[in-house]
Amino acid sequence: MTAAIELPRTAEVRAGLRVASAASGLLMLLDQHRLTGRLPRDIQAQAARLRHAVKLAIQTANPSPARPAPPSGSDAGELLRAWIAAQPWAKPDQGPQGWVYLLCFRDPVTGEHRPLQGNGIRGQYAGHYWGWTTDLIRRIEREHRNPNWHGPGNVVKVALERGLTFEVAFLEWPATRGWERRLKDQGGAYRRCRLCRGTGGPLDVRAAVAAVAAQLGGRR
Repeated sequence: MTAAIELPRTAEVRAGLRVASAASGLLMLLDQHRLTGRLPRDIQAQAARLRHAVKLAIQTANPSPARPAPPSGSDAGELLRAWIAAQPWAKPDQGPQGWVYLLCFRDPVTGEHRPLQGNGIRGQYAGHYWGWTTDLIRRIEREHRNPNWHGPGNVVKVALERGLTFEVAFLEWPATRGWERRLKDQGGAYRRCRLCRGTGGPLDVRAAVAAVAAQLGGRR
C-alpha cells in the first residue's frame, strides 16, 4: 500500500514566499542602512530569529540554490518605514524637554569609582545615578550637592552621607523623562560613563548649560 503524501497548496506556498520576501527585504534594508546594531537588544534578537525563519521558509519552498529576487526598493522601503514607525522605541517621546544626566559615585580620596554599598545579599547598591531635570545647575549644585536635600534622588544623598562624592559623567540635551527611563531600562550605565571607561573627565554643568544657551541664541 502506498502512503499518501500531502502536498502544500500552491496558494499557501506563494503566500509564504511573499511574506518571506518582504521580511528579507526589511532585513536587507536594516543592514544596508546599518540600523541593526543600533536597535535595542531584544529587537536585535527578534531580527536574528526572523533571519533564520526567512532562510528556512525559502529553503523549504525552494530547495534549489538559486536565491529569491529581493522585493522592489519602494515596496521594501515602505514596509521598513511602517515597521519602524509601529515600534514603541521609535515613537517620539512626549513631555517637556530637559537634561538627562548620569552621576558616577567616586571615592573622594582616591578619585576612583566606588559604588554605594548596600545591606543586601549582593552588597552593591548603586554605582551610578540616572536623572532628568529642566534646570541642570539647580539640580546638580543646589540639590544633589546639598546634604539637607529631601526631594527626589535620595540615593545621591545617601551616597554623600556614606562619605562618597560624585561627578557628572554623561549629559544629553534635549531629552525627555521617557528617554531617561529608556536609558535606565537598558542598564549598564558603565557603557555611557566617560569616567569609568577612561574616555574623558568630569563634565562641567555650567559650561554645558552655557553652550546650549549660546546655541539657542540666549534662550534656555
